[in-house]
Amino acid sequence: MKPFSPLYFIKENKARCAVLIFMIFLSFAAYLAGLYVMNVITGFEEFGEELYDSTALVFVKARDEEGFQGYRNAVEAIRQEEEVHFVDLGYYNHLNVESIMSFTVGYQSLTFISKEDFKLFCEMNDISCDVNSLSSRSAVMSERMANRLGLKVGDVLTPEEFSGVSETFTLEAITNQTTYAYYFLAEGAEPMNAMVLNTGLEKSEFAVYLDCLEEQYPVRMHGYEEDKAETDRTFSFLPKIYIAVLVLLAVIMAVTVNAVFVGVYQSRTFEFAVYRAVGMGKRKITGKIVGELLWMEGIALIGGGVLFVLGLYLFNHLVLYPKGLYLDYFNNVALFGLVLCNVIILVPLILTRCRQMHRADICEY
Repeated sequence: MKPFSPLYFIKENKARCAVLIFMIFLSFAAYLAGLYVMNVITGFEEFGEELYDSTALVFVKARDEEGFQGYRNAVEAIRQEEEVHFVDLGYYNHLNVESIMSFTVGYQSLTFISKEDFKLFCEMNDISCDVNSLSSRSAVMSERMANRLGLKVGDVLTPEEFSGVSETFTLEAITNQTTYAYYFLAEGAEPMNAMVLNTGLEKSEFAVYLDCLEEQYPVRMHGYEEDKAETDRTFSFLPKIYIAVLVLLAVIMAVTVNAVFVGVYQSRTFEFAVYRAVGMGKRKITGKIVGELLWMEGIALIGGGVLFVLGLYLFNHLVLYPKGLYLDYFNNVALFGLVLCNVIILVPLILTRCRQMHRADICEY
């Protein structure tokens, strides 16, 4: 290997470079922080995408006689459409859970007043649940939701223990869903809300159909896009706070890493002075320094990424999943944070080390 090669220094100084690579690897803390911060948002997005994949909730726009009459007209029109199915829903029951960031959040629930409607809903959304075995006052949850609440099949949910529950329900089934999903069955209850199930339209056609209903009748159709927009509005402050804190921490890391590299390259001043003495120009010196730093950066990100994913996998399965919590393995905001952190560290490092080595003079030795 040629001495001028960027890999030559790394090969000849493995222990020293391992320390430097480890310091760069610490930037994965930015990625982990991003996963934590975005966990609540992604949880709502996954839940909304699953819940509203083929459904939409129907709401009255104005709670007056004209509004209610328009709602009844919309319901009649929906019932006559062969490609969709109208479902009456009962009183809105809800349960709150503590997020991974230790603040309380609540997810949308549906209270069905007919087994047939709930069975159709499960079949359309590939939800594994033996609806026929449910009683008239049943609760159904995903495993994640049940674990987060510390519940198991047979446990009773009472209004005294769960303030958002209108009456006593028994948890009778755990679904195969991977989100914080939960449903209630209250046969014979008074209809309070409504939902439209898409039984025959393409997804794009269903969206157009919902828009047409809103244009023709004084009703509001709540689907995935509306749910996502509401989630983005509610939690828009989280990514902003994350980026602001990240920049501050990245600057601190940049100063720390740069201080370590100062010592490393200071001891190499004579080496670069020789390079200059034998005719190596500033451009080649810059290329060697940039190559060395990028190789260390690449090793830190690739090798560290493998270790990070493995550690996160174990952390999820051994610690978080049993508690009904989880961390995603990938998130765009977290990835942006990791890249931003490394740019803030690497760019000043390259500029300062190149400037330092460009001044190396053999005459000083």
